[in-house]
Amino acid sequence: MNVVFVNYHDFTSNSAVHIFNLANELVELGAGCAVAVPADPATVAVVGAPSFQVLDFRDARNGTLRFPDDGAPALVHAWTPRELVRELTEELASRYGCPYVVHLEDNEDVITADSLGLTLEQLHAAPPGDLEAIPSTRAHPLRMRAFLAGAAGMTVIINRLLEFQPPGVPAEIVWPAFEPELFTPDPAEPGLRRELGIGDGDSVLVYAGNVHTSNAAEVRSLYLAVAALNRAGRPLKLVRLGRDYVRFIERELRSVERHVIRVPMQPRSEVPRYMRLADVLVQSGRPDGFNDYRLPSKLPEFLATGRPVVLPATNIGRFLEDGKECVLLRRGDALEIAGIIERLLDDPEQRVRLAEGARAFAERNFSWVASAHKLKRFYDRVLGLRPTPLHVPDAALHRVRDRYAGRVPPRLSYATVRDYCDSADHLPSLATANEDMKDVQRPWALKAILGSLAPGARLLEIGAGEPIVADLLVRLGYDVTVVDPYDGRDRGPAEFEATRAAYPRVRIIRGLFPRDVEEERFDCIYSISVLEHLPSAAIDDVCAQLRRLTRDGGYTIHAIDHVVRGAGDAHHLARLRRIASSLGIAEGELEQLLAQLADDADTYFLSAESHNRWRAGVPYDEFPMRRCVSIQLCVPIGGAG
Repeated sequence: MNVVFVNYHDFTSNSAVHIFNLANELVELGAGCAVAVPADPATVAVVGAPSFQVLDFRDARNGTLRFPDDGAPALVHAWTPRELVRELTEELASRYGCPYVVHLEDNEDVITADSLGLTLEQLHAAPPGDLEAIPSTRAHPLRMRAFLAGAAGMTVIINRLLEFQPPGVPAEIVWPAFEPELFTPDPAEPGLRRELGIGDGDSVLVYAGNVHTSNAAEVRSLYLAVAALNRAGRPLKLVRLGRDYVRFIERELRSVERHVIRVPMQPRSEVPRYMRLADVLVQSGRPDGFNDYRLPSKLPEFLATGRPVVLPATNIGRFLEDGKECVLLRRGDALEIAGIIERLLDDPEQRVRLAEGARAFAERNFSWVASAHKLKRFYDRVLGLRPTPLHVPDAALHRVRDRYAGRVPPRLSYATVRDYCDSADHLPSLATANEDMKDVQRPWALKAILGSLAPGARLLEIGAGEPIVADLLVRLGYDVTVVDPYDGRDRGPAEFEATRAAYPRVRIIRGLFPRDVEEERFDCIYSISVLEHLPSAAIDDVCAQLRRLTRDGGYTIHAIDHVVRGAGDAHHLARLRRIASSLGIAEGELEQLLAQLADDADTYFLSAESHNRWRAGVPYDEFPMRRCVSIQLCVPIGGAG
């Protein structure tokens, strides 16, 4: 697979840092990569040594793209839908006859409106002729939507950007990360403090970011907070990296800048040295139409540096625990920022707790390797290629095994938000692999098996499709067989040979249960989102075979999609009752569980975003929202009880 990335700016932009790291990791996964920037491709040296071709737009247009296999690009990845990127992407896709994917990292309409001095409403109401004034460095609101609609896929930096997803276009969330060898929680360098003129009694904030029309007001609030604290008698310096594209401090407030230490453009390898000077790291801002749709690239780096981090209660702040992993800003004004900084500087113990929580969150959630694996899997899906196995490092997988060993789940339960969040903390790749109900079901099934059976147990997964859980279990020492027809039924995969080649550690049988395994017996037979697809007439026989082919002392474990309310709910209830009864669950026990989950605030329901992905372009009236949960069975067989 050859991929060409098209970026809107050279390698001094934060977006280029993302592309650089993802492209280098994709090369490690066997992909060929090239990165085209408008000009100055030599700026790649600021970031590091690339494992991919770097070229400018002119050379890309001249046909000088080169890949190790001397082939053509299989895919063009447009890094934002801005006009100059859109134009080159469509040109390359047409020339090479390949699809393209579009990446969103901002609410481009807000950025375009801000740059033109318009409100969002005015931009959307503007006649098409007036939009011709939009520069090539911004996204055209009408052309952007047509560009997205023509894409083979879409990647986004944060889930709110999925609001721009056209019907029928698959999408993937790809978080940025940090380089673990650079962004470390090491102490500040005393020599660097002295070099910058920071006094022994000075506290330090560090802000590494550019200022432009859309964030000028919030950076101004940070500057004013620094000035206010100094006026109150607390010596405080702001070490500032990044460029200013707009003036954001009025002439009468220029006195603020005496507390600011400006640092010129630094190579990527030097940036962490400056970040480690900080007593507190602040990303100013508040929830709004700009911040809700972004994930500032500096935030993974802030958190990884192991310093207390203050950030808005939006974008990535929605995933962090206030007071434990960060401090959240609600208003984002100078007064609020100054108050939080003052409290943190007066409480060294809280700073230590926040720093530890920040670093732990970063280690769990931000990895260029994991993000590249996720991106490669998405490319495979878009291109219909052999899937790439899910990336879970061995150390993380063994920590999961040790955490859940011996924790046998109830024989009848339902998915909860608590369990999903636990999976997101400890199995983040698995808990985000599908962006639908499987993101709670797969981790639960894995944890249920780890809790119920020791490594070495013989397992059978029915209808695995892509055998993600089976592969993880094999890596942990289980003997796993998968049986699946691989014929595309129920929106399942049909690529048998590609799946078998991608997962060589798993024994995969192309067939049906029980017919094609009926001479074998297992310690556990499990399924994930399968039993609800059984024909009603087959339920009793399949459940009887589940019990017959599971050894005494074993378990049969299943996660079942169930519609509680909405189209098909009566049919789903009748089917669920029959499955439960056939596996030995009393009707009263099931009814009690269903009543409990209906009133439980912790019940994990299918989200609107996931439903929209399931809808896949079908008119909403033909596929309306349903209240869907996961019913979970971990039924002991014989002596296992």
